[in-house]
Amino acid sequence: MSRFDKFFAGLSFRGSTPDYDPGDVIEVMVTGEEGGEVVARIGDSTLRIEDAPADAVNTRVLVAIDTWDEAGHRGTGTYRETVGKSAF
Repeated sequence: MSRFDKFFAGLSFRGSTPDYDPGDVIEVMVTGEEGGEVVARIGDSTLRIEDAPADAVNTRVLVAIDTWDEAGHRGTGTYRETVGKSAF
């Protein structure tokens, strides 16, 4: 294995359209509201978050994925807990 190969071993690029399975628990930044529902944008994907508190926008939360449409890059999840605030 060359130095170049060793340097780049394990390196991969993250896509702008992630894929999740129902039951996955992920940490996301709540970016806004659409139609009265709290949403998080993950790359080019949108996750609608159910049962989120009224002040969830601009916070980091744990969400359990309920549904995920890989082709449409959207899904729904259930709020678990707030884990932090925005740095901005």
